[in-house]
Amino acid sequence: MKPLISRLWGWLNALPVRAKLLVAVVSAALLGLLIWLVFFWFAFQTYFIDDKVEEAGPVFDSGAVADNQVVEPAAPDPPAVDPPSPAVEATAAAPDATAPAPGTSTAAPTTATGPMPGDELSEELVAEMDEAMEELGMPEEQPVAETMPDMPQVGVEASGEFISRSHPTSGTVDVLGDGTGQRFLRFEDFRTDNGPDLNVYLSAAPPDAPVGQFTDVFVDLGDLKGNVGSQNYEIPRDLDLDVYSTVVIWCVRFSVVFGAAELAAG
Repeated sequence: MKPLISRLWGWLNALPVRAKLLVAVVSAALLGLLIWLVFFWFAFQTYFIDDKVEEAGPVFDSGAVADNQVVEPAAPDPPAVDPPSPAVEATAAAPDATAPAPGTSTAAPTTATGPMPGDELSEELVAEMDEAMEELGMPEEQPVAETMPDMPQVGVEASGEFISRSHPTSGTVDVLGDGTGQRFLRFEDFRTDNGPDLNVYLSAAPPDAPVGQFTDVFVDLGDLKGNVGSQNYEIPRDLDLDVYSTVVIWCVRFSVVFGAAELAAG
């Protein structure tokens, strides 16, 4: 190696000044091209850096929300209460010195009084209101028992599990719908390698198909939001999932499938 370096160094020293400048410019250009390829085109550094995302459940246009179930913590046991002592029992059994004498009423005055200043009603106004109710034939009680209104409910219409293709990929995917035609893909416990230009496709090819078939008939749902974590992708309303039944993590730049999941009706 040393003789080779010495020869190259001697050859460079023997070159005229203009040739040396030309060699320097070409070398700098090649070095710049190499750096650009590594960091921008091939983006090798992305393979070693996770892009983590943690989205909550999707919110539908109808107002329905798909979210993880929250388990309420168990109520603490009530504190133990010691039995009262005999002295306390005797005190409790004794008559209250401040209790009213038999035959004495403790009821409040008959004047209707509200809890806040200005809510007081005079006896005359109460009588007028009672008279108006009698004229209208209104009963004292008018019970009603309405059922709960129908609210949109989010359900799982289909689901699948990711398998690894050219890169390790794992996690589950659900198709969430609220019955209005709006649907979302929901990734849970998702993980794959990071890489440049990753997108989420729905493809008509099966998950074990040759790589080239995934882009024969497909729909692009957009950029992969992160290579780790839960995330949502809206599905076009008119898309037939019986045809586009495979979720694909696709590298657009290099035509590589990182992982795939087959959707089965839930």
